[in-house]
Amino acid sequence: MSLNDELKKLEREVLSSLDADVQKLLLSENAKLFSRFLEDKAIKVGSKAPAIYFRDKNLKTVFLKDILKEHPVVLNFFRGGWCPYCNLELTALQKINDQIEEKGAQLISASPELYKFVENTLKNNNITSPVFTDLGNAAANEFGLVFKLPPKYREIYSILNIYLNELNGDNSWTLPMPATFIISKDNIITASYINADYTQRMEPDDILAQLDLL
Repeated sequence: MSLNDELKKLEREVLSSLDADVQKLLLSENAKLFSRFLEDKAIKVGSKAPAIYFRDKNLKTVFLKDILKEHPVVLNFFRGGWCPYCNLELTALQKINDQIEEKGAQLISASPELYKFVENTLKNNNITSPVFTDLGNAAANEFGLVFKLPPKYREIYSILNIYLNELNGDNSWTLPMPATFIISKDNIITASYINADYTQRMEPDDILAQLDLL
């Protein structure tokens, strides 16, 4: 079963677990969000990757340019460990991490969550590849991925006990669109997958195929 098949199965399970009114509201808001063509503002293949950095568990600055000195990078932006679709994706990426490294590349993932919550994500999903904090969505914003959650989403998330202001340490109520970028050692984005529909992600096999083209 492909990753996106698993994600669709998960979506059905998530929706079926919701109260009928919440389910209806979520589907309505998703339809509005997905129709806004948010992906159009994202950075394009062939562009140079922005000069960005993340924070590790010690809040030490980790620069993308320093990683690129050694390896091409598979850069994955995800919403947070509270998102079941993100957890499924992280697990799928972990399964191909050895193959990514065999191809000479480095997998890194980042979300706007504070690192104490990132640590829970690592433990809960048995993730060994680097996962960083992107405080304030600063790096994701440079890639054109960030959007402000409409008020109705905040209502839905509150019902589901998801409080982004606590998880992300700010009151912006912004999230990145889930996205994956393949970046060559000379800092060029050679492939990408960006989708405002958070229930869809880049297939692991497609990531490996793109790395073969570097």
